[in-house]
Amino acid sequence: MRRTVSAILGLAFISQTAQAQLTLTPRIGVENSRALVSVNDSKFFSPISSQFSPQAGIRLDYKFKTGHGVFAGLSTSNTNTTFNFSDPETSLTNYFASRSTTQMRLEAGYQFNSKPIFLKSSSSNQKSSAQKRNGCSSNKVSSSKESSMKKECGSFTRSSSASGKMKSEMAKHRTKKEMIFVRLQPQLGMAYIPSVKNDFAAKVQGVQSSYTYNAGNWNTALISGMGVEFGKGKAKYFQITLQYLKGIGNMDNTILTTQSAGKTVETSYASRASSWNLSFGVPISFAKKPAEKNKVQQRNHHQQRKHHEEMRSKCSGIRRI
Repeated sequence: MRRTVSAILGLAFISQTAQAQLTLTPRIGVENSRALVSVNDSKFFSPISSQFSPQAGIRLDYKFKTGHGVFAGLSTSNTNTTFNFSDPETSLTNYFASRSTTQMRLEAGYQFNSKPIFLKSSSSNQKSSAQKRNGCSSNKVSSSKESSMKKECGSFTRSSSASGKMKSEMAKHRTKKEMIFVRLQPQLGMAYIPSVKNDFAAKVQGVQSSYTYNAGNWNTALISGMGVEFGKGKAKYFQITLQYLKGIGNMDNTILTTQSAGKTVETSYASRASSWNLSFGVPISFAKKPAEKNKVQQRNHHQQRKHHEEMRSKCSGIRRI
């Protein structure tokens, strides 16, 4: 029984993998991060104003045929702020803050891909209206011809009608291939920094001591975002993604213990970190192209067209008789 279940699960996984699509997307963009600091449970404040910084990364998407999929990536991170002071008791008002060095973070999560939303242009509208007008006139002519040939060539009438429907469906399919589409990509995941900095760093120069508190020093974060993908047919042109990040790990209160006038002084520090980024990427797809399937469809279409021409010549001969 276990072997049977394992075999079924294995076949299901193989079938899903065969239908999956692997996409690699290099990304560039900007990130706007913000770190807040609290001293001795005071109100959180921002030691520096929000700043934009460049961001680069790369992401790998694994999409199933159902439209959803998973992603994993690597990108730069600039959410840390160095909070420098010499006296913990006056650090709330006497401090110097600056943006910390760039770190690397790992990202992984789940993404849903909506159905393509086709963008109709004025030229396509004119083509469709012209096709409708031509279709109406050809229907009138074909109906008169078919009515006179019903008794002599009924089978050709049915085959030509089916062929007309097939041609109209193929024309619609070709029209969609020529149209630019937009696809929405909502996403949710987690970010992780493998090696975070120490919360505090102390430096002594002579008799003067200085301290640095790394605010926004998270190791795990929650990410959510929305992507917009542009393409044409089966080709993907580019992606624009807006993402929000909220630090959740390693964000507890931290105690700094110092000596002042022979007494031990404990000062509590806490921070919050968040950021949003806007990125631009060009996807590189590794999906297999169904070349053999297209060849078979073209061969079948050629045979059907040849058969249709033969039937038309026969029916025209019967009509002359």
